[in-house]
Amino acid sequence: MCSRLAPVLLVAILFSPGSAGVRAQIPEKPVNLEVLPDSMTTEEVIAVMRGFTAALGVRCQFCHVGREGMPLDSFDFASDEVHEKEMARGMMRMVERINVELLPEVLDHHDATVRIQCVTCHRGAARPVMLEDSLGAVVERFGADSLVAVYERLRERHYGRFAYDFGERPLVALAARLSAAGRHAEARSTLELGARQFPESAGMAFELGRVYEALGERALAIEQYEKALRLQPEHQGAQRRLQELAGS
Repeated sequence: MCSRLAPVLLVAILFSPGSAGVRAQIPEKPVNLEVLPDSMTTEEVIAVMRGFTAALGVRCQFCHVGREGMPLDSFDFASDEVHEKEMARGMMRMVERINVELLPEVLDHHDATVRIQCVTCHRGAARPVMLEDSLGAVVERFGADSLVAVYERLRERHYGRFAYDFGERPLVALAARLSAAGRHAEARSTLELGARQFPESAGMAFELGRVYEALGERALAIEQYEKALRLQPEHQGAQRRLQELAGS
């Protein structure tokens, strides 16, 4: 069971509590292991925990009572006070079931080369949320004006890692979601950001043209469709839209 649970989502490791007023000490043997086998040594538990922190991009205090930068022996690993610890236990059980019960059934009992790990979903982020969902939440709460600033901060922090996809797809997906809801002005802000990030993308130019057209900005739409054709002369979507606009 230890080998199956080692890659799972967060920590549920609790060491014996210290007395009041005395710093908690890491004992020679961990106790109160509700998911991991109680036969594990302290060193084995710590190795699992390091895997969790790397997969989620967090530190010990994400699940345990303690302060950033303080020695580990000042942490109260036995406490269940931090809600994320119980969430971790549930996630560990979930991943165990997926790997042991569900994946072999889906793979028809072939060699299970696919295994779910913390990093499978979290990709170095505490919350396993795709970029378009994170940016969508920003637009919902703060408006499109905050979109660019948040995107740039996320890109500065995470670009080159695999927490987020900083390609064209997330921005196009978010814009499509906003347009479908009739929020063309916010879709415009999203795609104008995309056009600055990907100035040589025919697809981004085409999508921006469609949003301009939905907003009644005919001249700007034509400009983007023409740009799409310059970048990709066989772009059929841009060809059709230019023909339609020419005949209108």
